[in-house]
Amino acid sequence: MAQIKGLMGLAALSIAPAFASPITVDVNSTDMPWLYSDSLNSAYQYGTYDGTDPLSVTAASGLSFTPGDILTVTWQSGSACMGYAFSEPIYCGTDALGDTQYIVNNSPGTSGKVMPSYYMDPATYPIYLGELVGVFADSGGGIVGTPFAIGDSLSFTIPPGATQLLLGVNDDIYSDNQGSYTMSINETGGGSSVPEPATSYEMLAGILLIGVPLLRRRKTCR
Repeated sequence: MAQIKGLMGLAALSIAPAFASPITVDVNSTDMPWLYSDSLNSAYQYGTYDGTDPLSVTAASGLSFTPGDILTVTWQSGSACMGYAFSEPIYCGTDALGDTQYIVNNSPGTSGKVMPSYYMDPATYPIYLGELVGVFADSGGGIVGTPFAIGDSLSFTIPPGATQLLLGVNDDIYSDNQGSYTMSINETGGGSSVPEPATSYEMLAGILLIGVPLLRRRKTCR
C-alpha cells in the first residue's frame, strides 16, 4: 500500500500547475521601454531620455518565464495622455493602443528624435503615439531580439537568453505624460515539461494499473 501511495504522490506532482498566472501589472505613461547608454543598447537610442525605468516582468513577478513559453499581454483598464512642452496640445488615448489619430511608425517626434517604434518591424506598422510597447532583455538590460508593439493584446514567445520582459510606452518626451495602463500577463505552452491535466489523469490511471499487480505479487510471495 505504501508503494501505491508513493506512486499517487508522484502523479499528484505531475498534475500540479506549471506556473501561477495570469498576473497584473501597471505600466506608467512615463515608463521608457528600455534603457540605453554608450555601453548598453547603444544602437537603440530614442527620444530625450527623460522618462522612468521600464516595467520589468521576470520570474520573480509570479511567472515561470521559461524560454519557449508563450506570453499573452492584454489591456485591462487605464489610459494615458502624451503631453508636450511649450503648452502644445495633449494627445490622449483610450486604451493601450495609445492615440490612434497620431501614427508614429519610424518618424521622429516633436523633439526631432525617433521613438522606440523606429526600431520595430515595419510589417507591424502602424504603431501609435503612447502605444504600449516592449522588448525582451537579459539580466543586464541588454535587448534580446527585436522591440515590438503590444497595444491592447499580443501573444509572443519568450526567446532563449531572455530573463525579463520590459514594458513602456512609445514616445520621445516622457516627463510630461500622464496616466497608466493596467495589463494582464498570462504564460502558457511550449517550454514547460508539465503535462496537460487530461494527460496527467491518464498517467495516474496507468500508474495505478501497474501498482495494483505489483502489490498483489508482494502479497502472494508472503
